[in-house]
Order: sequence, then structure tokens, then C-alpha cells
Amino acid sequence: MSVSIDENALKVIDALQRPGNPDLLVRIVARFKTESPILLKSMLDSVESMDMEAVRVAAHTLKSSSAYVGAHQLSGRCKELERAAHDQNFPACIALSDSVEDIFMDSCAALDQLMSKAA
Repeated sequence: MSVSIDENALKVIDALQRPGNPDLLVRIVARFKTESPILLKSMLDSVESMDMEAVRVAAHTLKSSSAYVGAHQLSGRCKELERAAHDQNFPACIALSDSVEDIFMDSCAALDQLMSKAA
């Protein structure tokens, strides 16, 4: 699967950088990469336990943070999962959750690649 990162989203974050402060973009991407796996695991565990409200909350949170760092494919999948959980559509949640981990991993790899180019 080919996942791309919206570089404009990263430029927006980078534009918020203040001279003399720690690198904001590096901090935000690092935080995304450390906190998102927790959300992803919670979401997948919640699908498995059929807790649609927990799926909805985790998908909503991951959707937003993914969009912020330009991981729009991941954000879009989370949006679909959020909607399916809201609608109590358990079969759709199962189907959508099947590839979300791969999309996450590919998004992190694409972010790593962009961040190494920027360094």
C-alpha cells in the first residue's frame, strides 16, 4: 500500500516554530508516533470486544491527530471507523479495522522518510 503524507500539513506545523525553542515539528511527529499506537491498540481491542463507543472515541481521536500530521489516508480510515461505530455497524468496523494497522505503519514510515529528508 502506498501512503503519502501531506507535506503542507507539516509546513503548517513548522511555521509555528519559534526561534530558540525545541523543534516543534520533531516533537509533534514523535508524539504522534508514540501516542497513536496506544489509540490504535485501544481501537482494535474495542472492535474485538464489540465496544462501539470505545471504537468511536479512539477512531475520532486518531482521525484528528492523523490529519494534523498530514496522514490523510489514516485519518480517512479512522473517519470511516468512527462513523461505523457511531452507527453500531459492527461488520463494517471489523472490515475497516482489518487494514488500519497497515495504513498506520505505512504512514509512520512515510513520516520518517520526510523527517529524515528535512534533517
